[in-house]
Amino acid sequence: MNENFQSGNYKKYNSKNPLMGMVISNFIENLKAAVTPLENINKVIDIGCGEGFIINCLDFPDITGVDISKSALKLARDKNLNSNLCAGSVYELSFKNDSFDLAIATEVLEHLEEPERAIQEIRRVSRNYCVFSVPNEPYFRIMNFLRGKNLTRFGNDIEHVQNWSSEEFVKLLRKYFKILETRKPFPWTMVLCKK
Repeated sequence: MNENFQSGNYKKYNSKNPLMGMVISNFIENLKAAVTPLENINKVIDIGCGEGFIINCLDFPDITGVDISKSALKLARDKNLNSNLCAGSVYELSFKNDSFDLAIATEVLEHLEEPERAIQEIRRVSRNYCVFSVPNEPYFRIMNFLRGKNLTRFGNDIEHVQNWSSEEFVKLLRKYFKILETRKPFPWTMVLCKK
């Protein structure tokens, strides 16, 4: 991968746009509010960790990050010196069953051709809890369109192959988990689940 390449995730978290900064800050605050009250969380995995922005904002003693992009992991290593980071696929995680107290997969499933296969693999490595987030459609696309992004695709991100409303996404996760909480930090859906 070109070393100068910047993923959509990298651009989103480093945006100079104050509105985008507020949206990202709200997302992070909602994520922290969802996971902070959980008890006995020692080992955490961030699946699809990208450049490590989520890892960097969480306060857990043992966080592992996994991503398919080696260039993203290189950037993640620079800002998360005390985290375990490794390359890998969400479809075949190289960890034993029930390895982590909490598994996090934010902004991952919408990029996948087989999201249910990924959900099952994430469930496998989680001992207790999972947090997932995806764009809340159609609001995510509308926001993109109104800010002039992806106009020829009517606001749909070129990297997104799946689209869910909050209700559709909760229904999908309910097939595999008990739903503890659903949050809607605009324009995303965030769901805390238990095995």
